[in-house]
Amino acid sequence: MPIYEFRCEICGEVFERLQRMDEDYPPCPKCGSLEVMKLPSIFGFQDRISQKSQRELSILKRARDYLIDGKVGEARRFLEKAKEFHPSDRVKKLSDLLSERKAVRTGYISKTEYVITKKKEKG
Repeated sequence: MPIYEFRCEICGEVFERLQRMDEDYPPCPKCGSLEVMKLPSIFGFQDRISQKSQRELSILKRARDYLIDGKVGEARRFLEKAKEFHPSDRVKKLSDLLSERKAVRTGYISKTEYVITKKKEKG
């Protein structure tokens, strides 16, 4: 059985009760009034900001995994879709960075001063 928190409308007393969900609200222990109100539980709510930040972190992690695997095109496509559904500054910034990244003949420019290329084997 869950513990619920109640507040009396008459005297303002806040109290907790262990009871089933289908039971009637208990009387106030201080004044005996039946005019009590069930208070919302802190654990019953999720913070929207924490939900957004969790979603943003999972998007950035998946994009990072694509980049680690060398799948730049897939990371670009994924971030373009993610920008539509979760428009945040960090996701937009990473998406813009990847869209500016230019392909070289057999590699990618990761920074302006470095060019990564693959050597062709003769044989």
